[in-house]
Amino acid sequence: MSTWEELLSTALVGTARRGFDRLDIPGAENIQADGAEAQLLAAAALASGYRRAGFTPPVWRGTPATPAEPDDRPECTAAATQLLELLLSRTIRIEGGTDLLVVHWLAAARTAGQRPPYPMVVDLLRFGAANAAHRPLVRAVLGPRGAWLARHNTSWRWAASVPPEDVVDRFATAARADRLALLADLRATEPDFARTLVEDTWDDEQAATRAGLLDTLHIGLSGADEPLLERALDDRAASVRAAAAALLDRLPGSARAARMAERATRLIRAGRVELPDEPDTAARRDGVTDHREPGYGRAASWLIQILAATPLSTWDPDLIPDVDQEVLTGWTKAALRQRNQEWLAALARHQPSPELIGTLVPEVATDILAGQKKLDARFGGLLAAARGPWPAEFSTNLINRLRAQKAENVLQLAAAALAEHLNPAALAAVEAWLLTLDAERKPARRVLRGLAHAMTIRATIDQEFR
Repeated sequence: MSTWEELLSTALVGTARRGFDRLDIPGAENIQADGAEAQLLAAAALASGYRRAGFTPPVWRGTPATPAEPDDRPECTAAATQLLELLLSRTIRIEGGTDLLVVHWLAAARTAGQRPPYPMVVDLLRFGAANAAHRPLVRAVLGPRGAWLARHNTSWRWAASVPPEDVVDRFATAARADRLALLADLRATEPDFARTLVEDTWDDEQAATRAGLLDTLHIGLSGADEPLLERALDDRAASVRAAAAALLDRLPGSARAARMAERATRLIRAGRVELPDEPDTAARRDGVTDHREPGYGRAASWLIQILAATPLSTWDPDLIPDVDQEVLTGWTKAALRQRNQEWLAALARHQPSPELIGTLVPEVATDILAGQKKLDARFGGLLAAARGPWPAEFSTNLINRLRAQKAENVLQLAAAALAEHLNPAALAAVEAWLLTLDAERKPARRVLRGLAHAMTIRATIDQEFR
């Protein structure tokens, strides 16, 4: 009986020089062809199909992978799944892209405690790989199935969970980027354990790695991190000292903050400001450098650095309208670093900026924006920075004001923020404005159509996850 290898050999040398026997395959006896060449080709066709259909794979003798942990969350509705598929494939076209709607879908799913269908896990892992800022949200929605699958693809490692027993070894031996990612995950859930990992390897790390590890401690930062940060103020590397000072700026209850407050209160008394002298050794250790703030001299820059690291409880926010600009700059930096909502709101009401507006809760930010008189490019920048979701009344009034003042430049500057944050209650106002625009005003019409489309999709997503 001929084998596949014998058929190949005969084909290579020719049937005139080498014959072949009947195949030992059911049905081979029925081959009917004129001539040896035709019989060989017919036999090869039959043998090829038999090999493909009848192939028996070798027995795998490896260790089976541990399956993913069970996921008890209910699966989202079929309509929600279809929306996600359309958004991820970009079949739906929105001005500025569909990523913001995917994020809205994920946030709604997380809030509702629902999961996507398992076939969507790979698509969401790809989305997270391309959108680093949204990876924590993607990871939370994917759950244990996504974490399990991510362990089998290096580009998805950001979503993989590390078994508790492997954390210490992984942190000690992994590549720098993987170590920082692991530390970030741990800081979100076990900040004290994460800090212990840093302390245990601190003396053996290179300066760039020490600085990177410190930067990661901003997640879950607390007074318990102060001893390590004080130790880092004496580090031989300037980058490490700067990283430690930046984190201590965010701890108004720290000993360094008290030292800065003592310096600041000597300089500002009874409404009078005195510029500091050359920083001494103690001030240098606490992070006062010769860095020049834009538009300020050396002494004014030292003052700004001291104020930026001083607890805001040292001052009264009612003083904001009466202080010099360098003091206002220092207080603004302090408010941003300490995330003090009272001071952020007071500063934003006095001198609004996108940086300040972007740190405020939506209710306060929109209240400040509602009080702005001019709907110009500056207002568009403030609006684009405001977090959402925006209240219904503000959203509707905003669209009506933009329409009444024909502020189409603001509409285009803040198009992405409008699509993401406008309350669905403003949809009627958007559609009414769209109907009044003639065909020649194409940019505004395109933005308004995109807004209406995005708001409709967001409302549908919210409906599916109720």
